[in-house]
Amino acid sequence: MIESPKYPWDESAVPGERPIDKPELPPQGYAITMVAETETQGEGQLKVGRYRHFEVFCDEPPRIGGQDRYPQPLTYVAMGVGF
Repeated sequence: MIESPKYPWDESAVPGERPIDKPELPPQGYAITMVAETETQGEGQLKVGRYRHFEVFCDEPPRIGGQDRYPQPLTYVAMGVGF
């Protein structure tokens, strides 16, 4: 029978120790769940995204109904690839 996936934060309580640095990863793998929420703010294209205690905002240029106050949504995708 295959074991359930482990959560990396259950592996160690030693500050700075990372499970990925261990020579053998668990055969059942790791399970990580991330939940983020997004919503439109008022009129136009302004949106806010939240993950844990972080918030990011995005907007669109005026030609498609935004005010160009924040990066466009696809800009965040491009930055994520770079990170």
